[in-house]
Amino acid sequence: MSLSEEKQKVLKSRMIRIGLILVFALVIYSTKQNQQTHPERISKETVEAQKQSAVRDFEKKTGITSPSVFKQRSAQEEKAASGKTVDNMILREQDLTSNSKSKTTEPEPSGRGSKQTPAKSSRPPPGGKEQDPKSKSELGQLRDLGGKVWESAAGLKYGPGSQEKHRLLHVMKHAKDEPDRPGKHGVFAGEGIRKNVLALIDEAYLKALAGGRNVNRKNEGTRVVYTVDMGRPVGYVGGRVGNQQGKPQAYKVRLVLEGTSVITAFPL
Repeated sequence: MSLSEEKQKVLKSRMIRIGLILVFALVIYSTKQNQQTHPERISKETVEAQKQSAVRDFEKKTGITSPSVFKQRSAQEEKAASGKTVDNMILREQDLTSNSKSKTTEPEPSGRGSKQTPAKSSRPPPGGKEQDPKSKSELGQLRDLGGKVWESAAGLKYGPGSQEKHRLLHVMKHAKDEPDRPGKHGVFAGEGIRKNVLALIDEAYLKALAGGRNVNRKNEGTRVVYTVDMGRPVGYVGGRVGNQQGKPQAYKVRLVLEGTSVITAFPL
């Protein structure tokens, strides 16, 4: 082998090494530049196009085909870059999913519809689903307003007063007969059960508020007297007179009120 041929081989090998170094430098520079400006937009096609462009420039200038080692390494780099892009997309999707779940599970603030059981109440106020508090299914229930005052589902109040020291006790005297009591004594149906008696009074009060030909209203000073025809038997007339008459059925309810406070209530 001549000296000139050896020099050509050495020169050619140096050119190949220089060309490979330049190609790698170009690829690394372009990749870093894209990552700094738009890391989320790096795609497989973009990296491949940059590598192919750099290889073509090298082959055009040197006339030497790029070695397979470079292509294998570029494929590995390409796979890593695409993997990072997919990971970023998955992370963003997970963030969006977690944000949407946190919004849907965020508890809603309580409004007017929320109901609380009074601390001093022996029985809870109407609860459960949002519904009309004056429905028949809840009439007769009481809630404690404090100060020994109780309010019915229809809005009637029972507080201290009368000989029995409380209006509720006075009304419940009309839950059973007193045969030796002079005159008439109205007795509510309901087998002496307080809820049943108060439910009849609530129903009569609602009918009184609605008015009509079955309702008679009379003002007596600060009090209002309602006589409500219920259209069905709601008790009977007891006491001495009632027992002498065979305990006739009572179809009406007499309500004596001061505002919404009950003074008395009984059937007649």
